[in-house]
Amino acid sequence: MTIQHLPFHLERKANRPILGQWHLPQTPPKGTILFLHGYKGHMDWGAWSQVGDTVAHAGWRFLRINFSHNGTQPENPASFVDLEAFAENTHRRELEEANDVVRAIRVPSALHEVGPHQGPLAILGHSRGGGIACLVAAESNSALMPAGIEGVSHLITLASVADFQERFPKGDALKAWEKEGRMEVINHRTRQRLQHNWRFYTDFQAHARRLNIQDAVQRFTGPSLFIHCADDPAVPVEHAHRLAEWSPHPTLFIAEKGGHTFDTKEPWNESSLPAVMQAAMKTALRFLEEGRAVQ
Repeated sequence: MTIQHLPFHLERKANRPILGQWHLPQTPPKGTILFLHGYKGHMDWGAWSQVGDTVAHAGWRFLRINFSHNGTQPENPASFVDLEAFAENTHRRELEEANDVVRAIRVPSALHEVGPHQGPLAILGHSRGGGIACLVAAESNSALMPAGIEGVSHLITLASVADFQERFPKGDALKAWEKEGRMEVINHRTRQRLQHNWRFYTDFQAHARRLNIQDAVQRFTGPSLFIHCADDPAVPVEHAHRLAEWSPHPTLFIAEKGGHTFDTKEPWNESSLPAVMQAAMKTALRFLEEGRAVQ
């Protein structure tokens, strides 16, 4: 099947636009999957483009986006060149941007160039993007469905965090961050020194209830699939078990090996996805189409 690639551009009043890439099948689509990248990531990281083609080959529209303050720029979509934007980012900003994209997909005529907006809409998120996916699945439905607009039908996470609060520094490290106003983090892949403004912490605390992943997963009434690798060194597999315990309609798929990125890396120059990522995508597609994971 030939895959069509189209740019996604969502203008937002008084905010940066949200840019992305559509992967579209030539046949009538079975539904739409919105992909949210993770921390220190972007939509072109590693094999995400190949994942999009894999999903489109199976008959689904796949949209991957860049969060506006992930550190990239439109002219440099795969490089961390806007370090001030990275420093200004917050969890709440990413949630609101994802909400805006879901609404753009669902509201008639907003994205007329990519066809119908009815039918299944799954949110797929990796790592921190998985946590954001949990939030947006619940919040978008609360906003759209009372107005008679279709919301999010399925939630899928890859190596997702289950709690943002516990990822923050504690004790002396937290005090030092407050005193300095900025906290340094290293992007080991690019060897860049990145910064988080103190507002990254205070904004979360001010909106902690809204940004509570457990509450969101419990409120989302659609089917949920939580995919993780048992040997994940960045987000322990225990996070996936917690998510599954909270979900009203959970499916849990644990791969024995694959790390945090399912054996993909940046850059990804292989002609096919690694076996564990292939299994994850096969599982996700079967979950969407048959309501169950691969046995």
